[in-house]
Amino acid sequence: MNKKLLTAALLGGLTVAQAASAQEFDDRWYLTGSAGFNFQDSGRGTEDVPFLGLGVGKFISPNWAIDGELNYQNPGLNSNRHLNWSQYGVSLDFRRFLIQDGRAYNPYFLFGVGYQQAEEEWDAFPNPNSPGEREDGNLAAKVGVGLQTTFDQRVAVRAEVAYRADFDDQSANAPNEDWFGDVLASVGLW
Repeated sequence: MNKKLLTAALLGGLTVAQAASAQEFDDRWYLTGSAGFNFQDSGRGTEDVPFLGLGVGKFISPNWAIDGELNYQNPGLNSNRHLNWSQYGVSLDFRRFLIQDGRAYNPYFLFGVGYQQAEEEWDAFPNPNSPGEREDGNLAAKVGVGLQTTFDQRVAVRAEVAYRADFDDQSANAPNEDWFGDVLASVGLW
């Protein structure tokens, strides 16, 4: 009889330990907001500029999270600040966290793919329809690294640096470029 009680107690303890282990990662949906600085590719002919991001995400395992994010930046042209140039997009980002028990911060790697829309104006003088305008969208991809720290179960801060390849080969301001590489540095909450 004591063997049965001991076996039942051990099995019960293992079940509680497994349940606690399964609850260690939070699979609830979360909202993200970020602000940062976009160091534009010099070939684009635009100024470096702040950017904003908004997203929704979820941990799909203890070490992997997936986020859908919107971004917006509005740089000026180096050649003529009176002409408009803006860029916005959407991306699906995967973050691989390097989590260690007891550590208050966790580094991660970022991999993402998305769509970027560019709206640009250019001087088309002497054409009476000046300035010329172009709106075009294209594929974008990014890789990066970051550090996330959690203040409690509901608030975390991310600091991130990423390289985004923007495959815009129709730029009026930079017609000889096939793609652009921007560096994004940001801080965000989730």
